[in-house]
Amino acid sequence: MNLQPIRSLGMRFAGTALLFSAIVGVGTSLFLFLSSCFGYLPYSDRPGPGWWGRVHFPSWAEFTSYIGFAPFFAYFCLFFGVGIFGLSLVLGFASTPRWLNRLIGGILCAMAGGMAVLGAGWYLALAEIGPDSALVLGLIYGLFLFPRFIRARSKPVHMALRIGLGTITAALFIFWIISPFIPSKPVPPVNFDWVRITSGDQTFKPVQWLGPGVSNQVASLNLRGEIHGGIGGGASSGTGGPEIDAQLISLEPITRKSTLALPQSGYVVYVLKGGEWIAYPSFSKKDKRTVTVEPGTDPKFDGGQWRCGDDPKFSGFTWYPVIPKGR
Repeated sequence: MNLQPIRSLGMRFAGTALLFSAIVGVGTSLFLFLSSCFGYLPYSDRPGPGWWGRVHFPSWAEFTSYIGFAPFFAYFCLFFGVGIFGLSLVLGFASTPRWLNRLIGGILCAMAGGMAVLGAGWYLALAEIGPDSALVLGLIYGLFLFPRFIRARSKPVHMALRIGLGTITAALFIFWIISPFIPSKPVPPVNFDWVRITSGDQTFKPVQWLGPGVSNQVASLNLRGEIHGGIGGGASSGTGGPEIDAQLISLEPITRKSTLALPQSGYVVYVLKGGEWIAYPSFSKKDKRTVTVEPGTDPKFDGGQWRCGDDPKFSGFTWYPVIPKGR
């Protein structure tokens, strides 16, 4: 069995993904360490990065503290490093000239290194010199080391294919890097309240935070009885736009799992009656998120469970005032 192709592929992976991550991760950590020796604090939430120190000879503890950031930076870099490995394979297949490999590698590796440390630095309150140094290290790697791990075909493909592959791959890589900065469609936050109504004469009035749409809809239903609180608040955080208000009203115990749709905007009032959840008003334009409701797990008292969207965990509760099982 010829293992040479596998070894060659492994060497290219080590020379691209792993080496890029190591150089940017360790190099950035060492640059932060050196900057601290000159009195510059390169990361801090309080008092914040800046010239807070003085020129000094570092201690071993200071060195290990800064070099301890290297695995953290390298982890973020490896995400892009795998993409750089894929880029090297495509450029090798396209048999692009060495000067073009340097140009593409320098630009893309610099962007990848800066973005990776920028993402990691968010957790550390990192100063600008962190991503800036990573960008420079990525540039150096891309110009001088990256081309060494590109294996061109012995018989180059057609010139048009070479140009097309190189251009498309570089464009896709750039889009991948800058995609987090591209504005996305706002995701409206979801507010909700869930109550149970049993026999009684009290008029049900929804909580104020759900807005006038829910209040007017509930008023039109003329629901009366004893009100039992359940669970409510913010079901799903969003990224802007009008809020979605959802009022759930159970007129009977929850006996089975149900999945409820949410409107793209506005409000909805769901009423559980006869084993079915009925939406008021009905709607056709739906949000991608749904609400899942299930029976409660308390062996003595009636209640329910709730989750919204991609949240894997249910939030369970019992009604208050409590309702014994079977009522």
